[in-house]
This record gives sequence, C-alpha cells and structure tokens, in this order.
Amino acid sequence: MKITRFWIIVWATISHLDARTYVVSPQGNDANSGTFEKPIQTISSGARRAQPGDTVLVQGGVYRERITPMRGGLPEMPITYRAENGKRVLIKGSETWKPKWRKEGKGIYSAKPDDHLFDDRSFEYLDHYNPFKVLLSSTPYRREGKKEAERKEEGDNRFGETDDDIAYTCGQIIVNDLPWMEVPLQEELASKAWWYDQKTERIWIHFGGLIPEEQNIEITTRRRLFAPVQRGLGHIVVEGFIFEHCGNQYPTNFWKEDKYAQKGAIGLEAGYHWIIRNNLVRYAKTIAIDCGRVDGNTPYNGYSHDNLIEGNYFIDNGSAGILSYGSKNLIIRNNVILRNNTLNFFGKKRWEHGGIKCHHLKNGRIEGNYIARNSYSPGIWLDNEFPGSRINRNIIHHNGTHGIFLEMSNYKFDQLWVDHNLIFENQMDAVYIHDASGATFSHNLISDSSSPSSGGQLVRIQQVSHRASTANHSFFHNLFVGRLTKIETNYPEFLSGLQRFDFNNYGFNEDDRNFLISNKSDVPYPWKQDAFQDLMVKDLGYGKTPTEWMKLKNKVSMNMDEWKTFWKNRGKKNDLNSFLSPTSKISYDEEKQEMAILNLRKTLEGSLPSPYVMEKDFFGKNRINNKDDQFGPFTQGKDKKDTYKIWSGLEILKPHSLPAKDWNR
Repeated sequence: MKITRFWIIVWATISHLDARTYVVSPQGNDANSGTFEKPIQTISSGARRAQPGDTVLVQGGVYRERITPMRGGLPEMPITYRAENGKRVLIKGSETWKPKWRKEGKGIYSAKPDDHLFDDRSFEYLDHYNPFKVLLSSTPYRREGKKEAERKEEGDNRFGETDDDIAYTCGQIIVNDLPWMEVPLQEELASKAWWYDQKTERIWIHFGGLIPEEQNIEITTRRRLFAPVQRGLGHIVVEGFIFEHCGNQYPTNFWKEDKYAQKGAIGLEAGYHWIIRNNLVRYAKTIAIDCGRVDGNTPYNGYSHDNLIEGNYFIDNGSAGILSYGSKNLIIRNNVILRNNTLNFFGKKRWEHGGIKCHHLKNGRIEGNYIARNSYSPGIWLDNEFPGSRINRNIIHHNGTHGIFLEMSNYKFDQLWVDHNLIFENQMDAVYIHDASGATFSHNLISDSSSPSSGGQLVRIQQVSHRASTANHSFFHNLFVGRLTKIETNYPEFLSGLQRFDFNNYGFNEDDRNFLISNKSDVPYPWKQDAFQDLMVKDLGYGKTPTEWMKLKNKVSMNMDEWKTFWKNRGKKNDLNSFLSPTSKISYDEEKQEMAILNLRKTLEGSLPSPYVMEKDFFGKNRINNKDDQFGPFTQGKDKKDTYKIWSGLEILKPHSLPAKDWNR
C-alpha cells in the first residue's frame, strides 16, 4: 500500500508540472493543438483532451454546444474550465433558426425544424434528444393538463379537472434575445407566443406585425449545457461563463422516475469537489443548476459532497435557480438568485421550484445570497432532512410564497441554524414549517408582506401529515416587524411538541392578539373547534371563551401575557426576556439596496444572559453585546433610525439584461 501511494504522489507531481492550457476560440479549429497561436474551436474538444491539472481557457464569443466533461481532476489538480477575463463567453443550448416559413394567416407562420439541428444526442436521455418531442412532466401556469390526466387515471385522486389536450414541451423559442411564451393549444396563439404541433412536428409562431425573416430567431436544440454523463466525477472548476437556453425537464417525482431526474442546464451529476463560480445561468426551460444526486439511484454513499456554488447569477429560469438532492458539505454563497419559476409551476406534483431547494442537505451552508422575486415559490426550501446545516446572512424578499420553508425532518433542538437573515415582503409567510423539527432561528429580521390580501404571517408552524413531527423549533433574538400579522404554532401534543421563544423584539402592541395556537397537531385535526377552544380556556385559566376566538377557525389568539402563560403551563418559560416595540418598522429602497429600521431603541433591563447571543452581526462586525443589542441582525447605532446598505455584492440585474463585460474578473 505504501508503494502504491508513493507512485500516486509521484505521478500526480509529474502531471501537475506538465499541466496544459487548451485555448478555445470561435476562430479556432479542433484539429489544432490548442495553443494561443493555434486554438481549438469547441469547448468540447478541450473537455476530451483535458487531464487533471489542465485548464480549458475559452476566449470571448458564442459557443453553441453541450459540454460533457470526460473525466475529473485530482486533489490540488482540478480540471478547470475558465472564460477569458473581461470578455463575454456565451454557451448556448440553441441554434439560429432560418427556416422556410409557411404563412398560416393573421401574423402566424409555421415551419418544421430539421433533425440535424438537435446535436445533443447523449445516451443519458430516456425519451428523446429533441426537446420539442418531450412533454413537460407537469403542466406550468397552474393548468391541469395531459400529464395530470395520466396520473389521475393511474389512481392519483389529488387532481381535479384535467384536459388531455393541454400539453407543453421542453422546447423554447427565442426571438430577438427574448424567450417567447409557449401555449398548449393552437387556438390560444397570440402575439409573441408559439405552439408545437405534435402530429406534424411544425412550430407555429404568432409574430404579430413582425416579419419573421427580419428577426433573430433561436430554437433550443440541446437539453443541457454543461454536465457529464458519467456520474461521480470530482475536482472540476467552471467559472466566468454565461449559459443561456436549454430544453431541460421539470423534475416531477425525480426520486422514482428517472426520465424526470433533476437535470439543470449545469449539472454536477453526483460529483464532488466541484467549484461553480462567477457564472450566469438564465433562460433554462426549467432548472439552472443541479448540484447533488439527480434521481433515486444512490451511488457514492448516497451523497454528492464538498461542492461550492459561489458568486453566480441564477436568473429568469423556468422553474428553479438551484436544486440539490443528497448533498454533503455543500456551500451556496454570495449568489444572486432572482426571478426564477417564470413558468409559474405551483400546486400538486409541482414541488421542485424556487430560489434554492435542497433535499437531504447534510452539513450544508447557504450564506450571503440575494434571493428575490422568485414567482409562486419560496426563497429557500429545505425538504427531507437538513442535519448540521446553516442558513445565514441571506437577503430573502418578495418571493411568491414563503421566505424560508422547512419540511420533513425529525430532530431534537438546534439541528439547523438559521441566523442573521433578512426575510421580508414575501407574499405569504416569512417562515413556514410543516412536518419538520429541530431548527433554531436567531438574530433574523422577520417581516411580513405589505399586501393586506396575502394572508401571510411572520411564522406559521403546523402539522399537515404523518410523515414527521413538527416540534423543537427555537426563536431567539429575532426582530419581528409587522403588527398586523401573526406568530402561529400548533398545540404541543400528538405529532407536535414544544417550541422555544425568547429574547425577541416583537413589533406588536401590548393588547394585540398576534400569538396563535392552532389545533393542527395531527391529521386529521385532533379537536373540533369548540373542543379546542374549551381546551385552551382551561390551559389559560379563563372562565369563558374570549369573544375574539369565535372569529377564528382551528386556532385561538392571545396577547403577549396570555402567550407566556400558555407556555408556562406547558412547562416552557417562553418569551420572559422578550419585549414589544409597536412603533418599530422597516423601509426598503430596492434601487439603493438600503434598509432603514425605525424606533428600536430599547433597554432589556433585568434580562437574563442568553447562550444564543452571537459575536458577529449581519455584516460580520463585532456586536456590542449590551442589553439593547441582543436582537435582530444588525449592530444598532444610537439613533432612532438606522440605515444599512444591505447588499454590496453582484449587481442586481434588471429583466433581460447582462452585467458589465468585466463582471467575471
């Protein structure tokens, strides 16, 4: 064994000294040697040649190809794919399309794409290499279509009215650099929309008043952009590229239906020690990047491990920015994850979308990301276990459902740490938890939606199935702002259990009944409404049911004193060191990325020492740790209004725009 290790070290040292750089240029030729003087033309040619320690350096230009790494690197000797500094290097899953058009009337034209355009013919595809011949596994735009009808026929009774004629493909049409909308029925064609006729294989496009021959039209011909076929490759670096357009699939039931696996435009394919840095991924049909396992197969001890996703843009993709299934020691940091789920997947069998969604995340870190305006989606969604993980210093705002969503775990206290995040103006709940246990929320700003019709709450914790218990969550040193919304948890019996709250600043009035206990402690609910109210009357020592309770369904409301009494009678001394600040509020200037916090000066006289006070604040500054500095994400000043520049990372891009050419330096 010692001899073997010796020769491995010797071989690795020699290989490192012999490391090469392969230069790629649109003006190159794949028959060339790959030097600066004689560059090759495709990144794929570099991938075929590259050995551990080598670099594939790609010069500015547009590359229409799918890159399939043939091998991985070694420790300290990765294979690096790098875009030329200060130049835009675009990798596209589309081809320019100039067919012979047939007029169909009223601004509508049709054409059939040639089969030779579809050159991504990897044997990994279990259906077809042409994305237009593959139907999306679930219907977007909240419509119940062909796939849902099939599942209903197979016995899934969760679907209502379905329509066999409604079907969407994995394809995309891009006109003058903008994706146009697909419609599932010919009669729905309208200006800047397209429809694929599955029988004739013709694409119909409504150009309105535009002349098609005068437009720059691109058609997706590849289902992925950068992903190996072989699983478990390690030590690969990808940095500085712009990835656009691909016809990938929505991962419905990915854990049991291999053809619907999690396969992003970029895919790590159960790899390890990858670095994905300073890239931009946009306009994928569904997923921008997958960075774990991709389906129910469990090679490599079941985990993809030690990968870093850093400093990237994941914007304007069809379903998700980042998806991970079965990752260990994954780091996702300093990315901009913006406006994903453009196809508005939402509802039954549409559970794999959002800013970041991770299943089976072990010892993961999600930190310093800007996660905003992801449609019909949570900002961060952790599902099916998350031991030893941490979510911290993220800005999570204006997402279409929840800020942070946790589900499916059975843990004791303090198994997931969520700290120093800014969670505000999400359309539904700032923090939503069901069938999950063991998270600790500390030093966060947790604010509600300004929309009075959203129905959102600051915190909502409830049981919705028998899969796992909903208990053992902690909320310490948080700043809750939003006087009209609620803190809700379930009654601590059956599948539910105790929760911990203390050292929090609540933006409520003293008599506000903004603390809720629900009967959602099991499924079906263990108590009818009247019986539940009687139980709560007894717990609080009341003589009769408060009038306010009569207006609520499956829950009761309490002010701060009643909330404390309830938990005390359940054996928890909750919120004894918390306080109310009804005049506190926040304002946010999205253009300047500035947040102002008003009227928070408060002395916590007589407060007990807390083991959850943290030394560093949102910006990494040392906290004062005096009695009026024990809540929220910031180290506060002495004024009644503190203004903070909350984001100084990557430029926040407007829709359909690109960063400056030197952004990837």
